[in-house]
Amino acid sequence: MKRTFNLRNCFIGTIIVPAILFVGCGKALIDEASTEANQIEALKKQAASLKSKLASTQSHIDNLRLELNNRDAQDVSGGLSATDILDELMEIKLTSGNRSRILRRINFLFENLSQQGEVAVPHIREFLNRMEDVDFSAPKSPKDESNELEYWRTRMVHGPLDFEQTPSLRIGLIDILAEVGGKKAEEALAEVLSSTGRGFEIAYTAKKLQKWIGKDAYRDEALGAAHELLGEPIDVANGNKFDAASRQYLFMVLEMYGDKTFVQTAQGQLINEEGRIDRSVLRYFEKIGDGSATDAVVQAMQSGQLRESDMREMARVAVQGVGKNDVQADSLFQDIMTSDQYSLDVKMETIRSMDNAEDLTNMDKNEQATVLQSRLALMDTIQLGDDDIMTWANEIYSGRVEAKIQGRGFDDEKAYDSMHDSFRKINEQVRRESRGGNPGAEVNNQPTIIRGNPGD
Repeated sequence: MKRTFNLRNCFIGTIIVPAILFVGCGKALIDEASTEANQIEALKKQAASLKSKLASTQSHIDNLRLELNNRDAQDVSGGLSATDILDELMEIKLTSGNRSRILRRINFLFENLSQQGEVAVPHIREFLNRMEDVDFSAPKSPKDESNELEYWRTRMVHGPLDFEQTPSLRIGLIDILAEVGGKKAEEALAEVLSSTGRGFEIAYTAKKLQKWIGKDAYRDEALGAAHELLGEPIDVANGNKFDAASRQYLFMVLEMYGDKTFVQTAQGQLINEEGRIDRSVLRYFEKIGDGSATDAVVQAMQSGQLRESDMREMARVAVQGVGKNDVQADSLFQDIMTSDQYSLDVKMETIRSMDNAEDLTNMDKNEQATVLQSRLALMDTIQLGDDDIMTWANEIYSGRVEAKIQGRGFDDEKAYDSMHDSFRKINEQVRRESRGGNPGAEVNNQPTIIRGNPGD
């Protein structure tokens, strides 16, 4: 409005005294341009100042929100802060008498800690870095405790990673980090992978990250930690049953990411210090399913030092390479089926494995058919006596393999059941004879002859 008013005065003045007012009007235009430039510069400075104030205000709002969330979280948890909750959980004493009540309290505290969201993450992260833990299980007698630890150390092959009740404080906190989510929680979980010396925690954390982010989440970090601890294990003071099965959990990590880079190292770990097969290594070989470990398995089977139960498990893994251009695996299959060195149980486990498609799951249908066709051809070369129960078993499983190649169901389940029924009777007879008049006789050297023709 001011600029319009000045222009109108300039126009009227030219009617009365043209020369003088012409000069005055020009000066007004110059002054106006100068004023406009000054105003623009002032507006720029004002905008910069407002941006600075806005950033400062936003920062203040964020701080207030964080403080408000913290206050709300404390209200929800009955006035308990994250630190209060962690301190109480550290003092938990669970017995057979108070188990139900204490477990309810544990669940309550975990739930309230989870509801605090991102506010709790730094406290959880700090606690996990302290490398302390509390088991949420009732104490056992020294004998029962020792038996449980020994079982998990030697017999547990694939330990659990899903629980109805959180087994320990650290596992519960890992759960909460995965539930809360966000960058800080992710960083805290990744830090567990790089810092913990417990195979169980690496497997558990890796599984949580895979479920949250994807199957290759933190692959390098998880596998690096697993390789390191398998090479140089850490003894966990006062460890629990999960720590006793640390190797098993570390091999589970290799399975989770389909890691084949550890095969060569694992071959040297197949037979443990006690002269028994390490079932964790054996399962790893079985799961990767590409015949890479055939050499180590064959050497162990031909050593003559394995127990019968170990031999059966070895056979199942060794024949995974059959039909896959693995001369050594094909030769071992023929040797097992025709030699008296191996027991009936080992022979049956071997022939049964020809029908097992678990090791073919990563192949397409054409590749699977090619392998099965090669196996079928190899099974046709087996020459056994007409009275040998394994001749019958070979025929039955050849039929099952052929049915899979043709994409149809096996149509002679009656013969299948009859064969296995006869096998069980003969196998039991062989065992009785082995335990009878010749105590020194080896089960492996027993005949596999049956009376009558197969299938009668």
